[in-house]
Amino acid sequence: MKNMKKVVAVLLSAIFVMLCFAGCSSSNNIAEEITDKTMLIAYTAEKAPFIYTGEDGNLTGFDVELMGKIFNNIKYDYKNYKFVQVEEDYRIGEDTAYTDEDGNDYIAYVMVGGIEKNTGSFNKDHTFTKDIIDNRVIAVTTNDSKISTYADLGGVNAGVVSDTAMTALDKNAVIKDGMKSVKDYADAASAIADLKAGKIDVIIIDEFTFNVTEGIDGLKVLDSELDTISYVYAFQKWDWIEEAYNEAIYELKSAEYNDADEFTPIVEKYFGYNASNFDFKPTQD
Repeated sequence: MKNMKKVVAVLLSAIFVMLCFAGCSSSNNIAEEITDKTMLIAYTAEKAPFIYTGEDGNLTGFDVELMGKIFNNIKYDYKNYKFVQVEEDYRIGEDTAYTDEDGNDYIAYVMVGGIEKNTGSFNKDHTFTKDIIDNRVIAVTTNDSKISTYADLGGVNAGVVSDTAMTALDKNAVIKDGMKSVKDYADAASAIADLKAGKIDVIIIDEFTFNVTEGIDGLKVLDSELDTISYVYAFQKWDWIEEAYNEAIYELKSAEYNDADEFTPIVEKYFGYNASNFDFKPTQD
């Protein structure tokens, strides 16, 4: 009986230790209450699959999961972190992102949430990480089509899916003006159905939309792209902290620091394919 009690005691102790370690994991670093030891991570709006409210009512998405993975490498003196929604014109590192009941103001020094690089004055006023996610605008046709390059798009009937794709086509005015017709589609499925039925010759679409679409068998993607939209994390201009984020993502991706690449599976989980060409290399001492 004494031996049995000893075994039970050992098992209970082991369970207790496991629970303690579980409570200390990065997934539990999300703050319940914001203090001066809380890193605020700003976003202006929910944008799936980067950051959005899940079925359980909590924020989820690529940025949410990635931050949980890298927080311990970028936290400095912070004990935990919290995502806070801010206005569109929020100035990173300057404006108040949160005010507590006592009137204390807190500032966010990083912004996430599907931030597009090279967009207007925002690009000039901020510092960014290396490109984390890329969304290419591509041309898709049938396997038996004679269209093989973008030079073959003259005189074709084209279907365009998504505002992102239409913007890219507008930027390539020579290609667009040479097309016989351009039809705007509300969804990829309708465009693909018309492509396979011979009603259009090519689809201009962004990869985010194309790679989550069913019924893509029998289709081919032309080499190269019309445009690439790069998504990054943003900081106040000349802020040195972007280097820490680059290094943290690099370590998550590198087998030198982990048993395997832990970054790419997160990308594929939320985007359906490897939508990243993150190419940061740490400076050698």
